[in-house]
Amino acid sequence: MPPKPSAKTGGEVRIALHSTVIRAEQSVQDYLGNYVMPGEYVSLEISDSGCGMNEETRLRIFEPFYTTKFTGRGLGLSATLGIITSHSGALQLTSLPGNGTTFRVFLPVQNPDVQDLDAPQRAAVTTEWRGSGTVLLVEDEEIIAQVARAMLDELGFTVIAAINGREALDLYQQLSGVISMVITDIGMPIMDGYELVRELKKLSPALPIVISSGFGDTDVFSRIERDAVAGIISKPYGFVQLSEVLERAMRKSREQD
Repeated sequence: MPPKPSAKTGGEVRIALHSTVIRAEQSVQDYLGNYVMPGEYVSLEISDSGCGMNEETRLRIFEPFYTTKFTGRGLGLSATLGIITSHSGALQLTSLPGNGTTFRVFLPVQNPDVQDLDAPQRAAVTTEWRGSGTVLLVEDEEIIAQVARAMLDELGFTVIAAINGREALDLYQQLSGVISMVITDIGMPIMDGYELVRELKKLSPALPIVISSGFGDTDVFSRIERDAVAGIISKPYGFVQLSEVLERAMRKSREQD
């Protein structure tokens, strides 16, 4: 695509889309240093000639609520990363102060000639599963919370909702006798999901906790112990994905009892 002028700085933004094949011997890494799986990808590259980013900004740019602007909530890039991750994609980021920024998104190509014959059976079995008990849903985005609540209702759960970690912790201390599972976002104001998980585990080490996040598994488990959670689901997620994660989490919890 021809370069477009930047509205504020007079610089340029370039957008390119092309097919890319990553071979095992290439050792291509994403922005976190994780290796990208070999395969065929569609690559979207967006570059600008702007001021670039320093190291601190590069390290924090995908954190929810982090922004360098005076307005905005700092959720756009976090949500974007969640979408890429949910599609088994990868993202690269290159930026230096004074030298602009380049984002490269890799999305795997699906072969239409190869059919997953087991998928309908797997989906049928999964969607027939139903849970029970009370779930504490911790999510500060109203739309996401509404959709998640509707899916949990359909799966047979009773839902108690909280909009941040502090409210969730207070509710659990009051209702620990009836809450059988917690599903929590990570990026929230007042108290984030990382701190909430740690505090809940102090109160109830055996409590099943599922992380719902726009971050990748590697990023999440760099901040909390893998054994502290019963499952993790990447946003955006659908009914079947949620059902599968919760079924595994409840089975894991029963096995540990």
